[in-house]
Amino acid sequence: MATIDFNDANNDGEGVDFLAYLNTWGTTFTPGYYGFFSTNPVDFSGNQFAVADSNSATVGGVGGADTVVIDSGSAGDLYYDMTSHVLAGAVDGATFGQGLSYNAGTDTFSQSSWDIDISGLGLTGTGAANPVHNFVYGIMQGNPANLISVLNSQNNTFNGSSGDDVIYSFDGNDTLTGGDGYDRFVFSGTDGNDVITDFNAAQDIIDISAWAAGSALSVTYAYDTVSGLYDATITDGVNGSISVQDIANNSLVSGLNLFV
Repeated sequence: MATIDFNDANNDGEGVDFLAYLNTWGTTFTPGYYGFFSTNPVDFSGNQFAVADSNSATVGGVGGADTVVIDSGSAGDLYYDMTSHVLAGAVDGATFGQGLSYNAGTDTFSQSSWDIDISGLGLTGTGAANPVHNFVYGIMQGNPANLISVLNSQNNTFNGSSGDDVIYSFDGNDTLTGGDGYDRFVFSGTDGNDVITDFNAAQDIIDISAWAAGSALSVTYAYDTVSGLYDATITDGVNGSISVQDIANNSLVSGLNLFV
């Protein structure tokens, strides 16, 4: 199960629109160098692998460029296989941000700021077209398609930033937490059985317009004796379900905070 954390890095309140961010990143991120396992150019294994939107062949030359740090989750568990000429081992996560520095003592990279941090991917593999190779090479090519495919294949936990985020449901059973700000929760029509943990009916929005549910839409409320509030269940019998936890009774209103 992957966990995806958002960060309003410049504290401007705009937050993160996850898919818009990845789409913009995909059109602008053009690495001019293959990437780094460390500051040693002949190092082909490590805890992490970093890629930069820069032509610099050194970590020190990356400056404030956009960067992605891919984490193996285990010491020395990501490597380039000289025999099969693929990346192999393990990938646990990736952090999208800016800037790059390297700590030889811990064999880890740091970024000057970060926007999205993903962990718990649980990818492993060796040999041609293995999941690790496909994921890392997608990042190296500035292509988020493999990342999106991986997220669609599992259950995810999204944690929003302090700003106004747009959080999307993927194909699995996802848990969505908006955090502060005016957040929008978007459901695509290929959703699992999802949970929204902190919906604020006065400022957040649930967008299920892709369901095109019409008269099949059902919104029911059940009293939660622990919280003293209600849990709402949204379903149309086709596109999964959404459990909206700890809200006031009958507080989801079509056209106000529920877009159908």
